[in-house]
Amino acid sequence: MTSQSIYQTSTRPSIALITNHGYAGVDLPIGGAADTGGQNLYVNSLAHALDTLGYKVTIFTRGGFPFFNQDQIRDHPEYLSDHIRYIFIPGGGNEFLRKEDIAIALDEEIDWLDQFIRDEAEQAGCNPWEVYEFVNTHYWDAAVMGVRLIERWHNDIASQSISALLNGLVPQPALDEMHADRHWLAVGQCHDHTLGRLLLDAQCPSDDLKARVQAAAAKWTSTHPSNKNAESIILQETNKQFEEIGSHFPPDLLPMLAANTLGTTAIAQSPAIQSNLQQSLLRADTHAWTPHSLGELKDANYRNRPVETRRDLKFCERRNHERMVADRTRAIASTSTEMAEQLWTNYKVPVDQTFYFPPCLDLERFRVYNEDEMQGTYAYLTKCSGLTTEQIKASTVIFETSRMDHTKRKDVLIDAFAKIADSCPGSLLFIGGGPTNEVFDELTQTLSSHASLKGRAFLLGPVPDEDIGPLFSLAQIYVTPSEMEGFGMSASQATAADSALVSSDMVPFSVNHVPNDAIICPAGDVDSFAAAIKSLLDDPEDRQDRANRLAKCVDQFDWVNAARTFINHLNENDFSIAQGITQQTPQGASA
Repeated sequence: MTSQSIYQTSTRPSIALITNHGYAGVDLPIGGAADTGGQNLYVNSLAHALDTLGYKVTIFTRGGFPFFNQDQIRDHPEYLSDHIRYIFIPGGGNEFLRKEDIAIALDEEIDWLDQFIRDEAEQAGCNPWEVYEFVNTHYWDAAVMGVRLIERWHNDIASQSISALLNGLVPQPALDEMHADRHWLAVGQCHDHTLGRLLLDAQCPSDDLKARVQAAAAKWTSTHPSNKNAESIILQETNKQFEEIGSHFPPDLLPMLAANTLGTTAIAQSPAIQSNLQQSLLRADTHAWTPHSLGELKDANYRNRPVETRRDLKFCERRNHERMVADRTRAIASTSTEMAEQLWTNYKVPVDQTFYFPPCLDLERFRVYNEDEMQGTYAYLTKCSGLTTEQIKASTVIFETSRMDHTKRKDVLIDAFAKIADSCPGSLLFIGGGPTNEVFDELTQTLSSHASLKGRAFLLGPVPDEDIGPLFSLAQIYVTPSEMEGFGMSASQATAADSALVSSDMVPFSVNHVPNDAIICPAGDVDSFAAAIKSLLDDPEDRQDRANRLAKCVDQFDWVNAARTFINHLNENDFSIAQGITQQTPQGASA
């Protein structure tokens, strides 16, 4: 059976992940494509962990534009495994969009995604909010999509409930109109106001406002007699609102004020109705957000940068999106302790709604490789550098890989190595990452400006996927000078490959998890990085001791255990996620 047929016939519970920017997919051009890196590895690794736990997973991402370095348009499902599929969402045109510009695509993407899930629900014979056990979004752009999905599902639930509650009390055309306009009226967020407005509008228009309110209250109480004093309480609350704040509104707005109070009080006087509606809305609210980074943190890191640099990163727009998501999402996974603190303070997220879920490690890829496994990577480095395999083996290798982006501060690493290269003749520096953009060109010029680095330091460009793990293993020292990290996955990956670590103080993994074993330098401080690298080159015993201690932190970053604990946390917060189906099935049968 093909992966597609196995997926389609599987009876496993389904989970949706949304990661919307960069070049997400089955084949990730890590280190070589814009906006494609640690988050994409995180999502794919999480999907594999959920697969192991017995779920089938749909990863939604933006499509409709050419894939990295290809003419191929991503618009058909792809399968990461028999139980993990990628679905590509069109929207925003047929060109790649930076994550800072992705907001222009979201409306179209949400419309498409909403319809896709409704079609899946129709095939499965269930409601749209019942297709997936939960929806886990990654970064703010995907989170906006998740919030809007929940809004639409809440609109459906609320409009259906209101129609049932007002059957016979309100003309059918008015109910039909509510259904037609529900996404614009946001019924799910203000069902009480909508109920009150429909009740009020159904009364005789020739009566004055108070008479209409009294007639509406009487009708509601006669049909929903849960509280014999409901009618008088509704009238009392409405009159109180008129007296306290009604004088501040022009006459045209008074009916809206009355509708708001009428609906709110009417539902409050019907506890069974109120409870059922709230439970229905809660069951459909299955969105969990993993930010990966936060605009508030990045803005703080860049507060002293030139305005031209800050303007291009659109911090204000991003922060406002994030605040909206934080306010409307009841489960948020933080990938670093620094991010958790920001969520609790600047974003006002309750502590019990947060879960600590840092990036874990793919220990099949990031580990110590033996000499036979390294032969292809030695050949790759020989091709890139012109050095022989023997020269590379005889050297102490310093390594860094990440996107070609100014925030990664590869220039700091080059300048630092240039300061010590003459006094450390047995060392080499390899820097990976793409694309070959203006940053790559700037670094090439920086490299050529240092005579001491000729034949000693090399820009590799995008590193082939098969060489990523071996390169970490080959390096005795991994350096990350980055100034903009949500966690710092490359730093954690280096610890699994028996490498010593030099890091900026802007990398949460280094600061929060291994502050005594890594050497941590002030971001941008070339002299500090130079001194740290030289100390490890000059003292092989300390270098290996640090690498050994760093390797001990690997066990706490197990994807499957972390995913299981995350699901347990969501269930403790009333998500009601079904248990995965993990038993073996006969060959050719569904799982």
